[in-house]
Formats: sequence, structure tokens, C-alpha cells
Amino acid sequence: MLFDRKIGNLKDWGRIFQDRAAFEPLIKEIFTRHGLPFTAVCSCTPGSNAVFRVGAGCAGDYIIKIFAPPESEIGSESDFLTERFGLQRAERLEIPVPRLYAEGVIEDAYTFRYLVLEYVEGSSLADISESLSPGERRRIGHDLRRIVDRMDTPCGTFNSHTLFGQAAEARWKAFPESFQRERKAYLQEKGYAEEKEGGAAVSSGAAASSGAAVSSGAAPASSASGLSGLSGRSQNSGISGPEAMVYVHGDLNPDNILIRPDGSLCLIDFADALTAPVELELAGLLCDGFHFDPDYINGFLGLERPEAGELTERLLYGLMIHDFGVNIIQDNICAPEKIAFLGELRRRMADKF
Repeated sequence: MLFDRKIGNLKDWGRIFQDRAAFEPLIKEIFTRHGLPFTAVCSCTPGSNAVFRVGAGCAGDYIIKIFAPPESEIGSESDFLTERFGLQRAERLEIPVPRLYAEGVIEDAYTFRYLVLEYVEGSSLADISESLSPGERRRIGHDLRRIVDRMDTPCGTFNSHTLFGQAAEARWKAFPESFQRERKAYLQEKGYAEEKEGGAAVSSGAAASSGAAVSSGAAPASSASGLSGLSGRSQNSGISGPEAMVYVHGDLNPDNILIRPDGSLCLIDFADALTAPVELELAGLLCDGFHFDPDYINGFLGLERPEAGELTERLLYGLMIHDFGVNIIQDNICAPEKIAFLGELRRRMADKF
């Protein structure tokens, strides 16, 4: 066996997923199979999967991402397939992403799925944001708008990811019960019906008997209007209206937005992608990716920026359906326990503009 460490649960995976020595024999075999040059293995920014840079003196051209196996309690084939689909789709749409050199599965002590990607020279937006000038922030916002317009467009079903999964819904319990009740009523008004067995909100068009959350292909009803003028930019743009279900990256936080030395952008980590209302993407990007920074937001929205109240409503909707909505609120707005009602969250968001 090339991999000799034990993985029986999440705790085991947490101990070894950044261990270069544990994964080096496996990585060497993968590179040999694909005829890629193998030299040194170096660690990268930790996530939930095993990610390493491969190259001489740790200055190589490759990133290898080895997905957590099922025994880790967080790994699934779906994450691998979703990431691969996102990269391949992005390349077709000329969205800037790392080049995919190789992908596959290696059966060893465990089933390891992997992607071998281009190493992108640059810095994450998280690392350099504070050093950027207002003009640079506006340019980045503008460039991201062009990317989102191409990326967040109608897309057929490509995975089983859903809105309102059990883990996501459990996070909302951090809010007072009064807030939870109002959120439930709010989602019902938007066209989501309660799943009686699982306790999660599901679309009235989804099969309740399956115990699944909202099907990523179901479109809820919505009375919200489109962002002022945004639909005029492109008939197929995902920004065209809240009713449309489009492909969304799902995790456009500053760590997943890279800035190359020439100033161009590159998106990474598509494992959380799904089809959903575009508000989910907007809430993640403007609230968490931009941290409500006016320069980024002005660059992104341009002359089509709506009134603060309308923008707040669109982002509120996105947060209410976002898998990481609780985390975004906690990191960028306020501690959940301090928000007893939707009106309080709405007010705090409006104050950001």
C-alpha cells in the first residue's frame, strides 16, 4: 500500500490531511501514471481536502487536490465531481480558473479521488485586500461582475447538492427562536414549504417523501424585483432576476478569489457549486467576499446599483437560503444571538450601505 495511515473518522483525517510524508508516495504514483514530472511536495493553505504543491524547491507548476475518502466522514464522490464539472464548465465559458492537467481515482488503502491543477501564481484577495487602493478595489469588483455574468447562468443538473440540507439548517439554531420562526415564515412566503419529517424547508415541487432538502433544480416563487437595470446587460446573465435557477459557485469568499501578478483574477474551489437563485451568489460575494466594502460593491454594480433598500432585500434573501448564511452573518454583520428578528438583521445590513 502507498498510503499507510489510518482513516476511520473525521478526527483521523484532521490529523493527517496536511501530512506531506503520508501522501508523498501516493502523489508520486499519481504523477507517474499521468506522465507528469515529480519532485518535491510542499504544503498549501489548508482546507478540508489534502492539497499540496508539487515542484522543485516547492516552486513547481502543479497543485494536487486529494479528496477526503468516505471514511473521513466528510468525503464523497459528489465533491470531486462537482469540482471537476465546475472547472471544465468554467474553461468552456472562458472564466479564469486553474488549468486542469489530470484527474482520476486511485484505489489504495482507501479510494482517493484527485485533481492535478495548474499552480496559479498570485495572492488571495483575503491576503492583499487591505493594501489595495480604492481604485484597485473598484476594478476588481468590476472584473468579478464580468466573471459572474458569464458564470451564473442557467445550467442543467450536475450534482445532488441542495438548499436547506440538515447541516446547514442546524446552524440556524444559533439564532433566537423568534428569528427562526420569522425565517421559516419568510421562506414559506418565497415559495418554500416545510419538510415535516426532516424539519428543513423544501420547495413545494420537491419530493417530500425522499427526505431531501430543496432540489437544486426547483425554482421557488419570488416577488422580489430584479436589481435595477442589471438584466439589461445580458439576456442570459444570472443577474437577470431572482426567479431563475442558475449555476452558482457557492463560496466566493476572499480566499477563493486569486489576484495574479498582472492584476487579473482567478477563481478556485468549486466544490460547493450548485444551481440556485442568483441571490445566493450575490449574498456570498457582496457580504463575505467584499465585506460590504463600498469600493468593491460600486465596481461590481457600476451604474446599475439599486437603492439600498432593494439591494438589502436581495442580499437578505440570499443569506436566508445560503448554506453558510449563518457563518456570513456572524463574520460580517453581527453575532446570531444578538439578532432576534429579521427586521433587526435587515436594519443592520442596510446600515452597511
